[in-house]
Amino acid sequence: MHSATRNLKHPPSYTGKNNSLSEISDDNVTMPEQLKILIVDDRPQNLIALTAVLASANYTLVTASSGEEALRYLLREDFAVILLDVQMPDLDGFETARLIKARQKSKHIPIVFITAASQASEHVQKGFEVGAVDYIFKPFSPDTLRLKVEALVKMSVNHQYVRHLVEARTAQLKSINQKLRDEIAELQKLAESFHALFDVSPCLMAIRSLDDGRFIEVNQSWLNYTGFEYQEVIGQTDDVINITFSYENERVYPEFATLSRRCSNIRVNYTTKTGEKRDGILSTELAELDRRRYLLLVITDISQQIKLEREVTRLERFHLIGEMAAGIAHEIRNPMTSIRGFLQLSKEKGRLSPEHIDLMLDELDRANRIITEFLTLAKDKRVERRSVCINEIIDALYPLIQAEAFMKSKTIKLALSECPLLELDDKEIRQLILNLAVNGLEAMDKGGVLEISTIAEDGYVILAVKDSGYGIDEELLDKICVPFFTTKDCGTGLGLPICYSIAARHDAIMDIDTSGNGTTFSVRFPCESKLDKLYEGKRT
Repeated sequence: MHSATRNLKHPPSYTGKNNSLSEISDDNVTMPEQLKILIVDDRPQNLIALTAVLASANYTLVTASSGEEALRYLLREDFAVILLDVQMPDLDGFETARLIKARQKSKHIPIVFITAASQASEHVQKGFEVGAVDYIFKPFSPDTLRLKVEALVKMSVNHQYVRHLVEARTAQLKSINQKLRDEIAELQKLAESFHALFDVSPCLMAIRSLDDGRFIEVNQSWLNYTGFEYQEVIGQTDDVINITFSYENERVYPEFATLSRRCSNIRVNYTTKTGEKRDGILSTELAELDRRRYLLLVITDISQQIKLEREVTRLERFHLIGEMAAGIAHEIRNPMTSIRGFLQLSKEKGRLSPEHIDLMLDELDRANRIITEFLTLAKDKRVERRSVCINEIIDALYPLIQAEAFMKSKTIKLALSECPLLELDDKEIRQLILNLAVNGLEAMDKGGVLEISTIAEDGYVILAVKDSGYGIDEELLDKICVPFFTTKDCGTGLGLPICYSIAARHDAIMDIDTSGNGTTFSVRFPCESKLDKLYEGKRT
């Protein structure tokens, strides 16, 4: 018996070209490391002769003296070729071959029958019927036998290789099929979850085809809000509810008009079946399925919120008008009462002293000043701008503010940084700075420090007036900008509202930062480049 080991992962006659199984990697195929040939003959001398002729380093020869012994070998091992004698006692070659071919694991093994030449006519047909692939006739030529066996071994190797490839491919396909089944089951769960959420969502939701512009599916909220029936929407275009993309009901976005692109949180108006115009917030998402494009539309109806906001705004305006009217009446009634009293006194006594006339003039001036300050609140008041440096305005006011602070035993500190020129109405900016400075001084006790600073930052010039007082109570923050609201005994309540109006007329933003350590009023003036962009945005 001879044996040898060789690598059969690349058999010489198998290239894998033009074969669907070539997609499987060789690393996935396990082949036996040793090839074995089973020789079955009941005559020992025949076994010796066959072994001597077929001895090779490429395979191992295994001999069996009967069909039963051969079958026992086949239960334990795998063979590349079986050389089987026809005439054997008990279990002949034909029956042995039939049993080998009936077994699933061994039916692929090529069987070569060995028989005498004189018996060829009666054995050949029967041998092929039971599964033989070839015959060797005694006496045989050693070279012919050797070549036949080598050819059969190569064929067996290729067959086994293909069989293992098929098994590996089958196992791979089973694994892929199982994964696909799992993924399909998961997708079905996701689809069921999506449909459940889609159907019960309080938002109006619809799926629309981008290929022909028709609605594929809508949820119940869509039908409830629009008043349409399901069959009236499905298969129709977006003209059904006439969705208009707008921004604060003023500007239409034509690029969205066909509902064909992704958008997020865009104000829209849509029309119901009865012709009612409603407001909503629209978001869309693009999707592609089976090479078709779809658009998911989600509309949050805000009609009720808009209605409530408008009502609240209307009531707030009435409330503000009432407060302003009460303030004006209170502030102007006082000087008018004084003047009326002096005139009554003059009527009774026939004359007024110069002191009385001066008091009446003062009261008239006070009433005129209140009216002038009130008119300063107007947003459309004309401003005369010119290029000025805000630091120069502060430097010019500094002696006046410093004198006011000195009289109240307080300190003024300037922290001015280099700033670009701004387009300002210097008279109004003077009033703004004086109002903020006087408010800051009045908010501090003796020894307090008021800091006025400027800084250029991100296209803005920031003016900040910071006091070291006790801060502003949180409940008063929403009221301090209301005209005629004041916490001072002699105040008119117009100082801060005027400051806000001046800031608005200069496209500036005014902020308040307050705490127990003091309050800072900051005004952000846009530089010329930033101002051009703001105006350009407003024009578009």
